Amino acid sequence: MAKRTERQEARREQILSGAARVFSRKGYHASTVDEIAKELGLTKASIYYYVSDKSDLLYQLYKRAMTMLLESQAEIMARPDPPDAKLRAMIEEYVRIVGGATAMYSVVVLREHHALPPRKRKEIIALRDQYEQSYQQCIQEGIEQGIFEAQDVKMASFVVLGALNWIPNWYNPRGALSKEQIGRMFSEQLVRGLLRRDESTSES
Repeated sequence: MAKRTERQEARREQILSGAARVFSRKGYHASTVDEIAKELGLTKASIYYYVSDKSDLLYQLYKRAMTMLLESQAEIMARPDPPDAKLRAMIEEYVRIVGGATAMYSVVVLREHHALPPRKRKEIIALRDQYEQSYQQCIQEGIEQGIFEAQDVKMASFVVLGALNWIPNWYNPRGALSKEQIGRMFSEQLVRGLLRRDESTSES
């Protein structure tokens, strides 16, 4: 039974990866289950064993992506580190995850959630909001501890997330910089922009 479950999960992962590649190349609306089956060398019936329809593929991709991001974020937020260190770690972890699964996350970043059925769309938006709120919490804690300065915590978090969410549009795993190097560069620049002037000056 355990081996059967492992095989099923491996096949589900294969199908999701194939769907992500097709969605990334053609866009969700222009893609078909036939094309995904052809990409994977499977029959449509094999795919429908794991998902109910094309929108279920999109939903499962979103759910998998948000779960990975939220789990890594929760671990970082639980650390006894100062807010600036937590924010750096969250940024670097985001880039690491995105860099390791660009096809999957490009679907998320392209904001195709409007194509989901209402109930599933509401669930995904709630997960996205939860992820964004942890950034706001981290920035708020930094302000309270005199580490960050920002007039509007929500807008400050949008600056950080806006920069991060654009990464899958240009990231190339074969590029000159590794995802780890890119993560460090982003964390340095984005966190520096939030530091109080005396804190920023002392670091430079």
